[in-house]
Amino acid sequence: MKPPVYLALFILILPLQSSMLGPLAIAGISPDLVLIAVYVIGLLTGPREAAVAGLTLGFLQDINSAGFVGLMALTHGAAGFSAGLLGRNVLNFASPSNILFLAAFSLGEAVLITLFIQVIFGSVPFFSMLFTRMLPAAVYTGLFGTLVLQLLKSRKTLVLLTRPSLQKEF
Repeated sequence: MKPPVYLALFILILPLQSSMLGPLAIAGISPDLVLIAVYVIGLLTGPREAAVAGLTLGFLQDINSAGFVGLMALTHGAAGFSAGLLGRNVLNFASPSNILFLAAFSLGEAVLITLFIQVIFGSVPFFSMLFTRMLPAAVYTGLFGTLVLQLLKSRKTLVLLTRPSLQKEF
């Protein structure tokens, strides 16, 4: 992606996550816009750039929250790397499988974070959280992310977002 797009993304993503998606929450569950952005970057650029973007966005999310610094950076970096590999070898913007992969990344991230909290703090109601928070959030993130991909899939938008060296693929 182009450097000005990254700069705008890094500055605006967290305020958009809290202000724009707050009213869209269903039963207190909202989609993970940062994970969706990392997934889109992975489809557009490849594993290395998406992993770095995921680490950066995750770190910004970590310092904005009261959680462990580095946990979101690690999970978003891994999601970016995986999305980059999938984007290079398997998926594109129009693939109907994007909803499944986005939901799987969201669920995997939630499970890893919950297991980490289980190890650090002890008793966490894992199965209760799985069915009441993690699975609904994963489905919502997958649906919302697919909507974002549909909005971004026009050739003009992709050319506007990506560097000239990556545009030959579109």
